[in-house]
Order: sequence, then structure tokens, then C-alpha cells
Amino acid sequence: MNWNDVIIAGAVAAILGGVLQALNKKGKIGRTPAIIIFLVVILGGNFLYEGVIKPRLAGDVQTQEIDQMLSALPIYSTIKAQEPALYSQIRSNILRLKKEGKTQQEAIDTVKPMVSDLLSRRMNTAPDVNVIAAMKVSLEEMQALQARNDGSCFKFLYPQINGGVNTAQVLSPELFKKDLDTMNALLLASGSGQTAQPTVVSGEKIKVLMVPVRQALQDKYGDKLQMFNDLGAEDVDRAQVCDISITLYTGILALPMQDSAAILRLMLGKQG
Repeated sequence: MNWNDVIIAGAVAAILGGVLQALNKKGKIGRTPAIIIFLVVILGGNFLYEGVIKPRLAGDVQTQEIDQMLSALPIYSTIKAQEPALYSQIRSNILRLKKEGKTQQEAIDTVKPMVSDLLSRRMNTAPDVNVIAAMKVSLEEMQALQARNDGSCFKFLYPQINGGVNTAQVLSPELFKKDLDTMNALLLASGSGQTAQPTVVSGEKIKVLMVPVRQALQDKYGDKLQMFNDLGAEDVDRAQVCDISITLYTGILALPMQDSAAILRLMLGKQG
């Protein structure tokens, strides 16, 4: 019980005690019944408050905090409007994790894969300009994380292998906001009522487009590319993997927009 609870309980006890004392003086109630009523009301009220009312109030406050946090991020407002079922699932998961003792940021990090999955699916239908913009920001993030020289770049690229990274903490506020805004723009451009359509490029042409990109990687890194066959192996040079990944995406983004977007959809898009 905190000090606010103590003060409230004291005030209630004083008021109840005063009422019972007045009734006793007027002969409306005996001393012993008054004491019994006082104890029953105070103890019962405390039990009711601590066991039922207080937890419910705390839950309401926590729910309001989560709703305010989500509404403050445009990407979640967009998901709420476009994918209400997914938004409800995200919200429910965050609330559950908070009740389990997770911090708000830990809860958000846990539902990030749900957002990433949506973005991967939207990548297939988003206009070329939004796909390119999203990849350019991701490349900026890779470069910023690689410059930290602490393994965060590898975690960012392959969270399924060594855990993810809290980009809100390790990226500059400007770059973090840029990432959220770009992802939100991709969702807005690929939702219902979409106007601009992606350029259709055949699978055969994409294979042809990838030839010089792959050859450039082969010429620069040679046998080191074999690390990608088993990124979880102990002898993998994770910093080198990030360098190779940065070189790969830089090469793809150097292509004409429609070609670059087509390759990125094939690599990063997800069906379903």
C-alpha cells in the first residue's frame, strides 16, 4: 500500500469512526456493534480495494498508457486503420507482456516480428519508390550499426540467429524516426485504395539482373561468401557478413529503380 492508499484509508476510517461514534452517543447503536461494524467495513473495504478495485484501476491505467504509446506512432495508427485484427493482436500481446513484468520497450520489441511480417508481405505490392526508400533507410541503418563495431549490425540483419537489436536505443533519434516514417509510408502506399502499382518484372529478367551483382560480390569476397551457407556457425565472421550484406544492397540500389525494386521484392517480400 502506497502513501496515497494510506491517506485514503485513514480518511475513510476517520469518517466512519466519526459517524459510528455519533450514532453511539445518540443511542442509535451500541459500542460493541459499532466496533464490529467499524472492523468489518474497514477490513472488508481494504480487501475489496486491494484485491479487486486497485488491480482493475491499475489495469485500466496500463491499458491507457499502451493505447497512448501506440497512437503516438503513426505506423501503428496505420496498422489499426488497415489491419484492425492485426492491431488488436499486437495490442493484446503488449498488454499481456506488460502484465508478465516486461518493460514497455521489451513488449514492443517482442511484437516487432508481427510488424516485419506485414511489411514483408506489403513489399510485394508496394510501389517501386516506396520499396527503394525503405531499402535505402535499412542500408543507412546497417552502415550506422556496423560503425558501432559491437555486433549490432549482424543482430539487426539476422535476429533469428543471435537475437535482435533495439533500434530505438542504438540508432540516432533522427534515423530511428526516418525508419518508422518510411515503413509507415510503405504501408500507406500499399493498402486498400492503392493507386501507384509496382512495375512488373519477370523472374527470368530478375535472374539476369542479379548476374553482375553476384559477380561483383564473388570478385570482391570470393570464398568468404560460403559463410552465408551457415550463418550460425561458430567460425562465421559476423562483421564480414555485414560488410558483404552492405555491399550487396548497395549494388542492388545502384540499378535502375524498377530493376532494383523487383530484385528486392524477390529477396525480401513474403507471400501470404
